[in-house]
Amino acid sequence: MSDMQKGLLKVVSEVLPESEHRWCARHILANWSKDWRGLERRYNFWGCARASCVVELNFHLDSLNMLGNGICESLLRYNNETWCRAYFNRDRKCDIIDNNMCETFKAWILAVRYKTIITMLEEIRVKMMERIGKLREFADTWICDISPIAMKVYQDNMAQSMRCTIKWNGEYGNEVEDTSLRVVLKYCVNMQAQTCTCRSWMLKGIPCAHAIVAMHFKNIDPINYISH
Repeated sequence: MSDMQKGLLKVVSEVLPESEHRWCARHILANWSKDWRGLERRYNFWGCARASCVVELNFHLDSLNMLGNGICESLLRYNNETWCRAYFNRDRKCDIIDNNMCETFKAWILAVRYKTIITMLEEIRVKMMERIGKLREFADTWICDISPIAMKVYQDNMAQSMRCTIKWNGEYGNEVEDTSLRVVLKYCVNMQAQTCTCRSWMLKGIPCAHAIVAMHFKNIDPINYISH
């Protein structure tokens, strides 16, 4: 990062004080893996970054700790509250851990970035206008008012829910055992508050596997609980 860009952090915190500052997990991996190479270490890193709650994060950190002396300490030098889902704000309904959207946008406008400022902004405006029009046409092809990407996440959670078992407390709470990892993890689902201790439901706005099990137990259609 050049000296010209370092002021961005201060400016964003002052102009947008309620914004959440996240770091790109892919860039952290690139820096961290210079000292810790290997596919298994890379696999456990992504497990840590994608963990939606502290219990899952600790599970992957324990697995990672067996792959080298001091390996977890070196990783946690990077503030995990900025790149690990377990600490993300639940109100955003966005659990993205990398900067691919910005990188893709930069590549998309590559040809116009070297033009004069007015010409560059005008061509970006036209490209965005055309893209928004195409996306509106694409939205008209949806079979429901839920995007295909959100439906893919929902269907994956539905498949994962088959590996869960549920115990109901007689009111709004449910305890769900998940065997998708190498150990059995337990989560609490509250249907009235629409929460799950795995935090994935609140992070994405799409019912997690544990919430889907609880809804099926009560004969509720989970698709109606996907956030608008």
